[in-house]
This record gives sequence, structure tokens and C-alpha cells, in this order.
Amino acid sequence: MAEAAPYPVTFEAVYPERLSRLSTAFRLLLFIPVAIFWAVVGAAVFSGTAGAVAVASWLAILVRGRIPRWLFDFQVALYRWSNRAMAYLLLLVDRYPPFEGDWAISYDVRYPERLARWKLLFWKVITAIPHFIILSFLGLGVIIVTIIAWFFILIAGRYPRGLYDYVAGVMRWNARVQGYVLSLTDEYPPFNLSAGAGPAGGDAYLISTILGFLLAGGAIAGGVVLTLAAGDELQVQENYRSLQAGESSGMVYIGDVMVALISASDPFSGDETLLEPDSGKRLVMFEFSVANGSGWDIKIEGSDFKLWDEKGKKHKPDLVVVAGHPATQDVKEDRSARVEVVFEVPEGVAPAELKYWPSFGFRKSVKYVFR
Repeated sequence: MAEAAPYPVTFEAVYPERLSRLSTAFRLLLFIPVAIFWAVVGAAVFSGTAGAVAVASWLAILVRGRIPRWLFDFQVALYRWSNRAMAYLLLLVDRYPPFEGDWAISYDVRYPERLARWKLLFWKVITAIPHFIILSFLGLGVIIVTIIAWFFILIAGRYPRGLYDYVAGVMRWNARVQGYVLSLTDEYPPFNLSAGAGPAGGDAYLISTILGFLLAGGAIAGGVVLTLAAGDELQVQENYRSLQAGESSGMVYIGDVMVALISASDPFSGDETLLEPDSGKRLVMFEFSVANGSGWDIKIEGSDFKLWDEKGKKHKPDLVVVAGHPATQDVKEDRSARVEVVFEVPEGVAPAELKYWPSFGFRKSVKYVFR
């Protein structure tokens, strides 16, 4: 039986017998000029030059079913250099990544005469989801291996061959998936680190497609459910005059945290806080009691509170005091705190709604509606 043709996206790394200890020791510092250039060119798919070229290629595929050769070559050249830059960062080479010519790190893609329009982007991202998941774990391994190799090079002046082949293999796998998702090829990438692997077989493609759609659908459904479940807003009707007299309607719970709006001072004399309202305005203070029944400390911030007046204008707090200290402050687990929130509102305009949207509430909030 004839062997399968190699995958059209190739990545090769020539193993170096010796590596510079000095260059390795200061690699992060030496990488700064490379990182700056990489950021300008566009290290991410949807930014910079790389993003513009990718979008232009997709448009060409939609219209003509193929990428113009000059545009394809330009895109391959960009990713060739970005792979060389990454290899330099990961200590696979000592020399700065060149812009052209032969080098210890090589990257190439076989030009496709035709590409399927219907597979463009969405289909390929979905079918590549299993690759993304595996690569995320392999990428963590690369970080650990690179740290180990850094110490090994400083001591012995060489990169352990097995570790080197692992990092190069992960980069090869990532390059194949990148080429597939960006539609440099329609061939489905193999689940393999080796250089000689060909495109994945039909069974692997079918299973990956099913898994991709199941995982994507599950993520979308989970996001919708989470949004609906986590976006609850508790609404409490309060008599504003009773609240000024220190009579509130009781407490509500945001998770395991009990919140009670105790009173309102309108107008509030800011003598003890040194606050002075602007001309034509007055200060209004609301006092809360917050009891933390959760198993961890919670944070109370000034940005948690918003007030709307009867004309629909929104006001941010001028001052938030938690247990006698200006926010931001933590309330320890199984502890309670008095919270005073001061707003500045126009004279003759009554507060209409007060909202407390705490950061610990995971999108749960309480809205007090005054009548």
C-alpha cells in the first residue's frame, strides 16, 4: 500500500548540538525587538497585516474558489516569519529570525489549485475544535518544557533532544491547524506531532466534525443558560417617606449575601464627610446593611451603586463608605458591615430607582423602586 502524501503544511526544525548560554539567559530581553515587529505585522489572525491578508484571501476564495498565488505567497511568508519568531522565543534557535532565506526553522505550504467555498472559516473552525482543545494542553506542556530547557541550556549548553522534538512537534501541529483554519489548505490536519504524517483519515474527520458541533452547540447553549440564570435582577418596592423614617421593606439575598436598605437621608448634611453640593443640588444618602454569609471575602466598590431620578437621569455616587472606611473595602466572610452611599441630585427632583449591582453577585443585582 502506498504511503499517504505528507501534509501540505510543513514545519521543520534542525536540532542544534550546542546553544549559547548567554543568548538563552537573556532571551526575553533579546526578544523585545522581535515582539515589537511581530505586533506591528499582526501576530493575531484578525489584527494588523496578517488579519488584512487573511480576510483578502477569504474573499478571493468566496469569489473565485482559489487564492491568487501572490496573495498566497505573501501570507505564507508572514506565517513563516512568525513561526521562526516563536521558535526563537522557545529557545529552539540562537539566531534572530531572518526575513528571508534558508534557516534552521523552515515553514512552507503547498499551493492549492482549488479550495472549497463552503468550508471557509466557520466550518473549519468548528471541525478544528478538537485540535484546539488538544493544543491547549500541549501548549501548557511547551511552557513547562521550555522552562526546564532554559535551565538545562544554561548548565550544559544544549537542549535535550527529546524535549526539543516535543516543542518542535507541537509547533508543527499548530502550524498545520493554523493553515487549515486560515484556508491555506482544505486537507484536515492529522492528530500527530511527526513531520511525516499525512492528512487525517475520514474517520478522524467525521468524529472531529461531530465533536466540534456538539461542543460548539453545548458552549452556545451553556452561555445562553448561564446568561439567563446569572442575569437575575431582584426588584424591591420601597416607600421613600418610610425609608426616610428608617422603615425598610426588609432584606434580600444575592447568593449567600444578605442586603438590606435601611434608611435614606434626604437632604443629607455632608458636614462629617466634608462634601458640599454644587449650587442648585443637594446630597442624598442611602444606608445599607450587608451580611456576608458566603465562604469568602466580598468586595464592595463605589461602582456597584447607581441612582436614577424621576427625570430618568443617572447619578454615580460621590462617596461610598464601608464600615467607616471609603470604598473599595472587603467584608470578611461571616461578617456584616454598614454601607453608606452618598449621591448628589438636583434640588426638587426625587430619587426614583436605586440599583446595587455587586461584583460578587455574578450578574445578580437588586433594584429598589421608590414610590
